[in-house]
Amino acid sequence: MPHLNGFAAAAVLVAITLFVVWRMFSALENGAGGLGFLLLPLGYGFTRFRVVQPNTALVGTLFGKYAGVLPQSGFFWLLPFYNTVSVSLKTSNYVTATLKVNDASGTPIEIAAAIVYHIENPAAAVLDVENAHDFLQVQSEGALRVLATHHPYTNDGSADSLTGHSDKILEQFRRMVQERVEIAGISIDETRFTHLAYAPEIAQAMLRRQQAEAVILARQTLVRGAIGMVAGTVAELEKRGIVNMTEPEKAKLVTNMMTVLLSEENAAPVLNVSGN
Repeated sequence: MPHLNGFAAAAVLVAITLFVVWRMFSALENGAGGLGFLLLPLGYGFTRFRVVQPNTALVGTLFGKYAGVLPQSGFFWLLPFYNTVSVSLKTSNYVTATLKVNDASGTPIEIAAAIVYHIENPAAAVLDVENAHDFLQVQSEGALRVLATHHPYTNDGSADSLTGHSDKILEQFRRMVQERVEIAGISIDETRFTHLAYAPEIAQAMLRRQQAEAVILARQTLVRGAIGMVAGTVAELEKRGIVNMTEPEKAKLVTNMMTVLLSEENAAPVLNVSGN
């Protein structure tokens, strides 16, 4: 977009204005016509100054046509008839609303995400969409809904879960949003989940399910360990020849050891004190 250094343009306009004022007063003293008609365009010229802040760009149009971008910060004077729109290039955050959706297994969950982004193409942000920031909000929430419906909340073996593969899924989410907002000149820098939980109406039921699964896994570990200990004990007794047990005695020993090892209560030994 055509522009001049603001300080140089200001010096020129001030010099021209002083010259016009001087000639106007000189003409009035001599009873002749002055150059007062030049004050109006000079006044308009003083409205063409723009201060562009750091990380800001000006998008210009001329009579309804795109005229370019002024991405530098500083003090400038723009040629007449150019209209400009200021666009911030600073990095921004957007946190989506907490969405209630069904995951890949049909379980209702609540999910929200934070998106870090910046305007990379100021012209596209101004000319191709009505409002780049509003456009991002709608598109990101739509992408988040699609993402949640394609992945289970927890790992069920069919696909990457939202809780167990968050880094991989977040990168997929970033690419999905980037594809949707490319037209608006937006670049997505980072995405992350800010809220991820079961919907309130099933939260307690899912918690009990997780607790039950944890108990089952713990029991399985205890059983495997107890079997190993019993087998090792019987084999060691027979190897050392400490006792010679019949099959019924082995079965009784195994039963007693498994009961002691897997019982949730402390074992209480029973001593036979009868004289028989």
